[in-house]
Amino acid sequence: MKNSYSTISKFGNHQKSSISNPLTYCVGDNRIASNFLHGSTSVTLGPESKNCQLFMSQYCSEKWDGFCEVVSNNRELSYYPNELSRTYVQVPLSKGDYLIVNTAKNKYLVDMINGTKKSEPFDPNVAASPYISYWDSKETMVPIYKVNPKTIDNDIVMNKILENPKIAYDLLLNIYNNMKRDKTLQQLKNTKLGNFYESQTFFKNKGGLN
Repeated sequence: MKNSYSTISKFGNHQKSSISNPLTYCVGDNRIASNFLHGSTSVTLGPESKNCQLFMSQYCSEKWDGFCEVVSNNRELSYYPNELSRTYVQVPLSKGDYLIVNTAKNKYLVDMINGTKKSEPFDPNVAASPYISYWDSKETMVPIYKVNPKTIDNDIVMNKILENPKIAYDLLLNIYNNMKRDKTLQQLKNTKLGNFYESQTFFKNKGGLN
């Protein structure tokens, strides 16, 4: 008899299916199933929680896989705050947009002025829980974002942003300003990101890629 669970087993291996893995808290909106797996912990560590937002942004910035794709395609509007980014945008953000923006801001961060990086267990009630990292400071933190011109065209996270740049305009502006300051902006010429900068009146008025 053919194993009826073969499709599921291909989607996630044993490690990913472990109930101590944050993916079991953060992927999906099935609170009932999460309650069975994690008990009362799942109430404070659901998909919209700060810990889940931190974990998913770090997980997906390291390697974009099927879990990241599933969450990024969630078009349901989020009624919870983005705990990692106080971005003010002109469009309502979906739960999938949150993941894309947070992943990008983790992936392209090269420095955090005035920030100190700290770590803590994802779920302090689980001994095997992995650690998540976050930035903390009593002062105003200033992120510095940059991209690699040689690989940016094949970067799925940036490609998703360029499909709807309004969700991360502050990030795009930060990258532009920092790479222009470093005199590396021209290296983006003929890339998708470079073409975006050259097509926008705002960036043209700032000198384009020059």
